[in-house]
Amino acid sequence: MRKSDKKIENTIRMVLTEVCERLKGEVVGFEWLTHKVNFNNVNQTLTITFMFDSFASLRSAKAALKTDEMAKEAANALAKQNIHLKNFVKQCHFDTDERNG
Repeated sequence: MRKSDKKIENTIRMVLTEVCERLKGEVVGFEWLTHKVNFNNVNQTLTITFMFDSFASLRSAKAALKTDEMAKEAANALAKQNIHLKNFVKQCHFDTDERNG
């Protein structure tokens, strides 16, 4: 990993940690998030996965359009650090560890 990649990774991690902590207090069932990125094309390859405690919580968040708000909040926070998601709707995913639902 290049030094510039480490700086970008640290920025992404810092921003998403702040977003995660804020959202945990606002969205019922939201627990954590993770990301993947190819540093050769950050704006197009950065994907964020928001994890919920259950399918029921995830369905409820989607029904209340909370997932849209979560994706926008992450995209806006990253944009403030000059990381602009090419298509945040497609680059933000929502999931759960629950096996059945």
